[in-house]
Amino acid sequence: MFKKLIILSTLSLSSLPVFSAEFTLSGEASLEARYFPSEGQYGNTDQSQQSFVLEPQARYSWDDDRKVINFTPYLRLDDPDTERTHGDIRELSFVGAYGDIETRVGISKVFWGVTESVHLVDVINQVDLVDNIDGEDRLGQPMVNLSYQTELGNFSAFILPYFREQTFPGADGRYRGPLVINTDNVEYTHEDGQNHVDHALRWSHYVGDLEWGLSYFKGTNRNPFFKLLPSGELGVVYTQMEQYSVDAQYIIGDWLLKNETLVRNSSLEERYLSTVTGFEYTFSNIKQTGLDVGLLTEWIYDERKLDSQTGFYDHTFLGSRIALNDEKSTELLAGAFVNNTTTDISSFRVEASRRINENWKWETEVNFISKPHKDAQLNSFKEDDYIQFKISYFW
Repeated sequence: MFKKLIILSTLSLSSLPVFSAEFTLSGEASLEARYFPSEGQYGNTDQSQQSFVLEPQARYSWDDDRKVINFTPYLRLDDPDTERTHGDIRELSFVGAYGDIETRVGISKVFWGVTESVHLVDVINQVDLVDNIDGEDRLGQPMVNLSYQTELGNFSAFILPYFREQTFPGADGRYRGPLVINTDNVEYTHEDGQNHVDHALRWSHYVGDLEWGLSYFKGTNRNPFFKLLPSGELGVVYTQMEQYSVDAQYIIGDWLLKNETLVRNSSLEERYLSTVTGFEYTFSNIKQTGLDVGLLTEWIYDERKLDSQTGFYDHTFLGSRIALNDEKSTELLAGAFVNNTTTDISSFRVEASRRINENWKWETEVNFISKPHKDAQLNSFKEDDYIQFKISYFW
């Protein structure tokens, strides 16, 4: 089914109209360098990691931009982790607007959610874990999506005919546990396996300064379970799940209130509730300098506690977002996760970026694991602190 969607999207190019059309080609090429102050705990002793990333974007539109074909391939070459070297099709889709109805067919990415610390309800696309552990990077998902815009909000339905398996570090990679995950040994609890057809529904709307989304998902759990193999490695197990979720945000002056909550049930764990609730307060244009400073606080709670697959189960996220609003678009985001039981800082992260000119941009990232609970999943990564520098060229 995955191959059929690729072929369908590609063949659409041959029937494109030649009038009132526009083709654009853009993209990003990046070099990344990571330094780990410590050797890994499990024989992964390399303290430096280098990557080259290429992500071109082709866009063809016509009918006054109401019909669009997007193509975004992705390639990462990494040393020393061969599992981090991988390619993907982030986007290969046709999007067409027909009055109040919009269709999307092919491979695409869809984001749900409003919070900063954890993207709790974002369930359509699989996490590309080897790209970054923060969950921001996602694999392209084959889909058929139909949206209907009304006065009562936007109603969307998704058919997801092919499941994307999560990526994992290899034996030489960082951010892995004591046992290597064998991505060739995969088990599905449903007989359709990777070809199971998942479904999702979503209603999003706003009234004044209040925005919300109500979502339903039924299909293959994006978060895998693991089983011990005779080889001493871990095999991957994907179950079926059902998820109900809500995400909402409300603007009150300089305050932005946020919430994401889900209830999920799967065949290998009991029904549980998870939520992220918090706010962001922004001091805008301080002393007429253009400087914006935002203060963020979010409470993360997961009924599974130490069994949570996110690593944060009863934590408070404290952070700050700083934007100079200058010609070079200088920005900084810093945040820490505090364990509410022990009051220890489990981890903290700093991200900064600035444009060099119209085509070049640098970014730096610091990710430290501080004092995670000894029984939490995060404890497996306690020696994987890193500092990363990235320089990108845009065209």
